[in-house]
Amino acid sequence: MLALAGPAIVGACTGADIGAEYIEVSEAESELLFYGPGLAGGYRQFLTGQDQHYVRRTIATYGPQRGEFPFARIYLSETPPQRHFTRALPVEKTIEQWGWFKNKTIEIGASDATANAIGRIEFVTMTADGVACMVWLQTFGPREGTGVGTRLLNGYYCKGEGPMIATAEAEAIVKVVGHRRYGAVEPPAGWSAAATAPADRAVPASLPIQVMWSNESFGVDSFDGEIVFSDGQETAMMRIGANAGHDCEGVVSYDSKDRDKVNMLWHLTCADGVTAKGKLTISMADNAVHLVGQGEDSRGQIIAITE
Repeated sequence: MLALAGPAIVGACTGADIGAEYIEVSEAESELLFYGPGLAGGYRQFLTGQDQHYVRRTIATYGPQRGEFPFARIYLSETPPQRHFTRALPVEKTIEQWGWFKNKTIEIGASDATANAIGRIEFVTMTADGVACMVWLQTFGPREGTGVGTRLLNGYYCKGEGPMIATAEAEAIVKVVGHRRYGAVEPPAGWSAAATAPADRAVPASLPIQVMWSNESFGVDSFDGEIVFSDGQETAMMRIGANAGHDCEGVVSYDSKDRDKVNMLWHLTCADGVTAKGKLTISMADNAVHLVGQGEDSRGQIIAITE
């Protein structure tokens, strides 16, 4: 559970089930703010959705103008009125919940806390197979009793291969994490607008994907996966979680085309008997790939797919 908080929501709500779906929004429409070093003018993607329990989740991905590093992902979970999270995981425990860190050798560095525009935020530095990274965790919003608030924010930033991120640098990074309504932060001087797609990425025969899969404890599990394309075929193979105890395989099939976007349908069957299906949009221009997808499994849990 990426999630920061076990079966951690208390309270009740009533009303019709509005369904479960992630949609892509612009950076201006997202409530998340992040101005991490090396990300100015780079790639952005923001997905937001609300599940059948009225918990709203936002997933943000940040990449550089060129190359692989630095990059970051942030996950925000917000409860509906009269509900709150009762507890949060220790920040170092959230490392293993992010798919990118699975099956990597992790060395933990400094663990500390500071304050940003939102409030108190915890962080830990580390290396993952020699890549210098950090993870942070923040809870905020109204609190009741021993509860930790109504909003949970978890994220990570990877700088690239090299020594551990220094504590002072890590503090500076979490101080540029913000929320438009509950702790806005200003971009650094000279910060440039985001790119519309990852730069310098050729269309691959195998496209790595990141899958954010809601679970029954109101959290989100993160899995790595891939879509494997075959020349001349209107279907592709899709696999996720093979190395994370959540082995699922299926197909992606052509649905329609809208200008420079190809709309596809996907269906997965997992080793534990769970099935899932949804939609996927892939756009390609100037040898760059932009992918976003969403769906739902046979238990009603929502799924978001990004590059």
